[in-house]
This record gives sequence, C-alpha cells and structure tokens, in this order.
Amino acid sequence: MNLKEDLLSMTTRLIVEEGFDYNTARKKANLTLLRNKKNQFKKSLTREEIDEAVKGYLEFFYADDLKERLIILRHKSLSLMEELSKFRPIMIGEVSRDIATAFTFIKICVFSDSSKEILVRLFDKNVNPKTSELKHPFTQKNVEVLDFDWDDHKTLLYCLPCNDLNFSSKGISLNTLKTLIEN
Repeated sequence: MNLKEDLLSMTTRLIVEEGFDYNTARKKANLTLLRNKKNQFKKSLTREEIDEAVKGYLEFFYADDLKERLIILRHKSLSLMEELSKFRPIMIGEVSRDIATAFTFIKICVFSDSSKEILVRLFDKNVNPKTSELKHPFTQKNVEVLDFDWDDHKTLLYCLPCNDLNFSSKGISLNTLKTLIEN
C-alpha cells in the first residue's frame, strides 16, 4: 500500500468502526501515520474518496446491515420530512449518499427565515431539541441547528434561511426520498 491508501484505510476504519466524523477521522489518520515530518502527505483525502472507501468497506463487511440501516434511516427521515414539509426539507449527509454506519445521524435541512416556526412544530410533536450553531452544510458560515432524537435516532436539523433555497438541489427532496423508498 502507498501512503494515500494507508490514510484512506485508517480514515475509513475510524468512521465505520469508531464513529468518527469525516474530518476528525481524516485528521487522526494523518497524525497517526505522518508522525515523521519527512513522510508528509501533501494532498488531503477528498470527501468523494472517503465516501467510496466507506461504501466499499460497508458493502464488504456489513452488506446486510448497510441495507437494513439505509431502509430504517430513510423511513425515519421521510417521517420527519413529512412533518416539516412546509419548510421544504432536504436530506443531506451520509444517508443521502447511501452510507449508514451504526453511528450515522439523520441530517435534514429546512428553509425558514426563523427557526421559531420549526421549533413550535417540533414541540407539538413532543420533541424538545437542543439548539446550537454549526457550520452551514454548503458554505463556511454558521447556521442554527436543532439537535434531537426522532423516532429514537439522533437527528440534526439545519435551519437555513429561505434565500439559501438554491442549495436544495444538493440534497434529497421529500419526493425523491419517497421514490427511493418505493423502489
């Protein structure tokens, strides 16, 4: 194996087996394998390379679990997206890219100029989210995120302003998700 393959292998294992997020896994693999400064790896692994490696790992070692997890997480995402359909939800994250480990969160973006309406809708369903700010899934700015369990699964709901609707094509819409589940 060459250095890039070693980095990709370790990053993949950290994501699938240890539950690391992509960036933390990539950094830990770099620190672990590149302790010797002479052994610098100039080019970082891309999300696409990591996605491909994680999918391959899951399909090889956990094929049945992967299919079952994707079905379950898609159904849970669908039920949440239906509840929040007024806010034009899109599914993003690993599930939208056909990746589901034991540690995968449901990640949904909703579009509203105020998260208050979204919070009221969730409170009506007896969901009490924690609010925080995280990096916008498509830009470098921060956005409000609601963190809660939906149907007993960890969920992050990104509240994006309505003027960010141009990003809706970067996720899976409610109708597209319905079609995926039906097929």
